[in-house]
Amino acid sequence: MDTSFLSPGPITWAQVVALAAFLFALGKGADWVIGKLRAGTKDAVSPLTIDMAAAKIEIRQLDEKLNAFKIEVARTYVTGDVITRLERRIDDLVSSVRDEMKETRQTMLKAITGRSPS
Repeated sequence: MDTSFLSPGPITWAQVVALAAFLFALGKGADWVIGKLRAGTKDAVSPLTIDMAAAKIEIRQLDEKLNAFKIEVARTYVTGDVITRLERRIDDLVSSVRDEMKETRQTMLKAITGRSPS
């Protein structure tokens, strides 16, 4: 039985350098993957991350307290005449917008049909 085709022959320097580069790259890749996996757990429990989360919770609570204070001030100090004036201003604004929309509609109908709407 002839097994001469199994013999690898002499190894060249280029093959040795290529093997070394491959092994080095393989090691660096494994190190990078392990570093990424560890970085995720470090970031999840780092004191800075915990402090940031606590600050965000505190800001939300302060925002809720501020809104509650605004509502309490509005209930306590806003009088009926202020509300009446505000309602009147809103009604004036709505009627003004209605008038403008009516004029715009009439102008558009006149431009499209060539005659005034009746």
